[in-house]
Formats: sequence, structure tokens, C-alpha cells
Amino acid sequence: MIAKFVVLFAVFVAMASTLTTEERFAEFKTKFGKTYATPEEEQERFKVFEANVQRIDEHNKKFETGEVTFSQGVNQFSDLTPDEWKNRNHGLRLKPTST
Repeated sequence: MIAKFVVLFAVFVAMASTLTTEERFAEFKTKFGKTYATPEEEQERFKVFEANVQRIDEHNKKFETGEVTFSQGVNQFSDLTPDEWKNRNHGLRLKPTST
């Protein structure tokens, strides 16, 4: 089972590697319904996405060689900076305490 996963993951990485960052960004926007208010904002989000994809790809190379135990991938947050990600509440909804 694990061998199948590793092979499928390698195929996925190879396919993702053949797409340009611009193509990956276009797929990301379509998949997650991303739109931006201005062309300038879209360009800034592309730059953030590009940096995140580079980080993901570097991490996944370490995964392939067994240096780390998990892989990473593009998700709906891939156009956020690390600071933007940290400042999000990650979906946590705190219930007000009653007095």
C-alpha cells in the first residue's frame, strides 16, 4: 500500500513539475474560486503563491529522499504569506463564556 502511494506521489510531483508556475496559479484560482480586486493585487498574490510553491517543491524533494515524513501540496491558503496565515483564526470559533 505504501509503495503504491509513493509511486502515485512521484507521478503527481512529476506532473506538477511540468506545469509552469503561471499554469499552476491559474489552476489554483479555478480550483479554489480565487478572484482578486485589482490586477496589482493578483500580481502580489501570484508572487506569494510562487514563493509558497517553491517552498512546497523543496519540501517534497526532501520527502522523496526520506528526509521528512510528510508531503505538502497547494491548498486554498497558498496565496497567503506566512504572517497572513499566522494571523488567521484557522477556523477556530470560540464560544463566549457566560458569567
